[in-house]
Amino acid sequence: MQSLRHWKDNSFIRYALLAVLALAAAVSVYQGARNALEYSQDFQWDAAKALAMGLDPYELSYLPEIDDTVSPELAAFYRMFTDRGLTQTMEANQFPSLLLLLFPMTIFAPQTAKIIWLVFNLAFTAGIIIMLRRTFFEDAGIYEYALIVLLMLAGTPYRNQLGVGQHTLFAFFFFMLAVCTDRYDRDGSVSNSLLIAGSLAVSYFKYTLTGVLALYFLYRKRYKELAMSIAVHVVLTGVFAAIFDKSFLYMIKAPLEVASRLAAEGGIDLGVILKSPFSYAAAFIIVILLVVITVIMPKDRECIIFALLVFWSLILTYHRTYDFFVLSAASAMFLDKGADADRYRPAGTAAYMTVIICVYFVLRIFNENTVSRICVGILYYAFTIALTYMAVSGVRKERCGVGQNG
Repeated sequence: MQSLRHWKDNSFIRYALLAVLALAAAVSVYQGARNALEYSQDFQWDAAKALAMGLDPYELSYLPEIDDTVSPELAAFYRMFTDRGLTQTMEANQFPSLLLLLFPMTIFAPQTAKIIWLVFNLAFTAGIIIMLRRTFFEDAGIYEYALIVLLMLAGTPYRNQLGVGQHTLFAFFFFMLAVCTDRYDRDGSVSNSLLIAGSLAVSYFKYTLTGVLALYFLYRKRYKELAMSIAVHVVLTGVFAAIFDKSFLYMIKAPLEVASRLAAEGGIDLGVILKSPFSYAAAFIIVILLVVITVIMPKDRECIIFALLVFWSLILTYHRTYDFFVLSAASAMFLDKGADADRYRPAGTAAYMTVIICVYFVLRIFNENTVSRICVGILYYAFTIALTYMAVSGVRKERCGVGQNG
């Protein structure tokens, strides 16, 4: 962040850059909204509707076609796509306790639900921007923060996230609500504790992202809230198992098996890179490392911990690049006050911005072809490993008594 401040020496360049990014962001949000009204194919209205009607969405996910004999309402939903020559099938890769969160949306007709979901996603975006500013970016300059926000909105990941009706904005909003509540919890009240646990529980809708980000609350020593957020889903999964007369294990395995069919379709995650079951073992080992880091990391290192979790969360399991808009939030790392932070900051800022530009714009230019994903993947992994090394070495130096320079 600090290294960006030299732009303030030239007001023309400063405002010209903001103007260009603001225009690009406006066009991006507009196009994303248009796509959302037309498509929103990842909304999972169909899976939630099936569950609400007492049908097993996981079994339906294996059907090549859902017609009127299965459900007239679901068949009408799919005709919204097939009548335009598009392919749409059920992909119920969420646990029943998470699909439950979408039940209110199934009251509405699919097209109406799309509109409401778009409005919600725009509201979630505004909430995320506000809460990031009040937490991890509270010490950032307004100019630097505006640049980061506009880059996020202008980038392809955010536009696609909005357009396909994905749930990462929803999940990340509730994760940030938990962070914000934790940050301003002065008295450790029961109500705040419940709000943190509840917000985390809702945030798991995108568990491939927020399941990793939730380790932040290990760092914050919110063990009770973390346990409660998981317990909610354990109990609800048991309830749905009883309702559908299925085993508890089935309700856990079924959505994971549906999700595993998508594993080879990610962007630059370990599953795509390794193309073998070894990717799960590698992800497990890295998660253990992240747990250790979050537990032993000294105080006042929220920004570096948060950034580290963001970068790893996007490649440990299946993710398409529309989830990568959260990389903008990881720039909070440059506000870190740990040992050697100033020494790493100039080179780190340049490397980070290179990764952001490549992920947000370069991949789109090359239509995410194999060569572009390999090149961007190399940059991404190199930066993530370097960030991990910096965090670990910072812990070692601070535990050895090296003073902070920040």
